[in-house]
Amino acid sequence: MKSMKVYFSASRVFKGELHENYSQILVALKKSGCKIFENTVDHKSKSTLDMTDEEKIDNYKQIIAWIDKSDLCVMEASFPSTLHIGHEITISIEKNKPTIVLYEKGKAPAQFMGLKNDRLIWVEYELGKVGVALDKAIEETRSLMDVRFNFFVSPKILNYLDWVAQKRMIPRSVFLRGLIEKEMKKDKFM
Repeated sequence: MKSMKVYFSASRVFKGELHENYSQILVALKKSGCKIFENTVDHKSKSTLDMTDEEKIDNYKQIIAWIDKSDLCVMEASFPSTLHIGHEITISIEKNKPTIVLYEKGKAPAQFMGLKNDRLIWVEYELGKVGVALDKAIEETRSLMDVRFNFFVSPKILNYLDWVAQKRMIPRSVFLRGLIEKEMKKDKFM
């Protein structure tokens, strides 16, 4: 099986206190053969509070690009930030990415726990055992990943899909997926 591309994010504010947690998560992801995109854990990464406005914009664009490139997003939310982690979870879900939200035992991110989505997996872990919890969650996400499927359409259909994409501001694939999912529900296939 090909290596998964994973976007990992965690609170920059608590990176000193949670450095061991973040390190264990990164080790577990690497052992699983994942290619990791992250800028949270290293000691060189600044808190967004210390960034200039231009750096904040560049950082945000980089985060979006990493989420777009990823097969899976993993967020450590023991000390969640609605402006950082919560927003990234929302972006990940909106982009249809399987998303694992990790939190240390006893530190459930209560303000996010009401968030429900088929592609969202909540995982409680203990230090020293994060690899086991993460491996199980990664295996569960494999069934949630999109599979590329190409087919041919007439120029008329393509023009319509382009029109829908422009007018509704959604990608053609998202529109088509929605139509298929609606039919699946109607047929009670889900």
